[in-house]
Amino acid sequence: MRTISRPHWMTLAAVGLYIVALDQATKELVRSTLSPGEDLHLAGTFSIEPFRMSVLATLAVAALLVFLARVGTLDRPVLVGFGLVIGGGVGNLVDRLRLGYVTDFILHGNNAFNLADVAILVGTLLILVGLVASLARPRLRTVRP
Repeated sequence: MRTISRPHWMTLAAVGLYIVALDQATKELVRSTLSPGEDLHLAGTFSIEPFRMSVLATLAVAALLVFLARVGTLDRPVLVGFGLVIGGGVGNLVDRLRLGYVTDFILHGNNAFNLADVAILVGTLLILVGLVASLARPRLRTVRP
């Protein structure tokens, strides 16, 4: 089984932790600007109760980490993409476990989202583009005599 090297784990952890910290800071800033008793109720993307959604998010992050532990070398954009997805997932998980809900404050049309959601989206795009690019690269073949 091939594993990701230590510098790659450090990149993954740094990106993930940065996203969690930035996400939590922006959500706390938004919550602190609400007047006492004021609340913003918006329809969520998933109408799953917080506990089940927390379990689902935890399993998804764990599955990504297991996948990354088993895969070989990854291009940096793909690795950063995984860091963004994991960081975003953990950022929303922190809200669910701590508050029982996720703070969404970026409004676009009928949708509301947060920095963690943006990180998950951008990370997914980086992973997809990186994987498609790696499939398009010519591969070296070993010719046996």
